[in-house]
Amino acid sequence: MLKIEGLAKSFREAQSYLSPLTFIVIMPAVASFLPGVELNMKTALIPILSTSLVSKEIVAGAHPWGYIALIFATSCVYGGIALAIAVRMFNREDVLFRV
Repeated sequence: MLKIEGLAKSFREAQSYLSPLTFIVIMPAVASFLPGVELNMKTALIPILSTSLVSKEIVAGAHPWGYIALIFATSCVYGGIALAIAVRMFNREDVLFRV
């Protein structure tokens, strides 16, 4: 989101850029409630879907510690990549000062 907001020149432009992102974030969360979608190695690597699926498992009473650790690790990696991209973008003066 920071990367997208950094490219916008005004609040309205940032909102128009981020509106479609809301649907992109919501769709994997909604997909976790579809029949047949269960927590496995493949779904544990999908960022938002994995968190929804493990939350559903925990509420059901199961505690898949291996998947929880994998989801935590991949979320940290994805967050680190996003943070590195944002830092690299904000190190440029044309982004900061709108030159």
